[in-house]
Amino acid sequence: MHCCFNSDLTINMLNLVSCPPVIVATLSGRSYYKITSALKALDLSFLSLSPEEAALCNAKIIITTLNESKIVKRNDVFLDTELEKSPLSVKAKILQNFMSSCCYSNDQLIVGIDPGKRIGISILYYNFELDKIIVLSVQSAIEKISVILSAIDSQKKIVRIGDGSLTLSYHIANVLKKYFKDEVIVEIVDESGTSIRQGTEINRRGIRDISSARKIAFRNGRIYER
Repeated sequence: MHCCFNSDLTINMLNLVSCPPVIVATLSGRSYYKITSALKALDLSFLSLSPEEAALCNAKIIITTLNESKIVKRNDVFLDTELEKSPLSVKAKILQNFMSSCCYSNDQLIVGIDPGKRIGISILYYNFELDKIIVLSVQSAIEKISVILSAIDSQKKIVRIGDGSLTLSYHIANVLKKYFKDEVIVEIVDESGTSIRQGTEINRRGIRDISSARKIAFRNGRIYER
């Protein structure tokens, strides 16, 4: 069985070779399609069971509908509405559920940001890349990062911002620190050496910004204080 969490990170990664799949437990065709489409988009593998079968299995992660959750009869099921409303936070909860059962306690959330004309964002949780985003404005970046920081429950939250464009870096840092205060540690990171060589095909596809954001996420920086 392949690991249900995929990532292209090559450094400082937890080496999981297998993990239990997500169980999709619904007989509703519409809900099944919505759930499985979301799971595929999140790179999560799954098995399909009826609610009755799910009630008898020992799976740690079950997604079903509100009505069918009464058949499954477990307090820790995930509902399809929750997955639809906030898929990234559900993915984080699924990862947290699995990792805690494996005695991994370091559940820190790290957001790496490569500011510039295109702003690359990499979201790491338990050192797994939950998502990667490219946005074209500072406002959009702040909004997306704020949603992520608010939605994902973590013992420690760190935002690391590259210093390649200090005006943008300090603006993003100031807004996030003003809003989240001591809930989030904000660091300004030396981003030298994080960029892929310009002019390559990989750069034209926008991967350069994501790659830089990912590397920034793994670097310690100087703590920003308003």
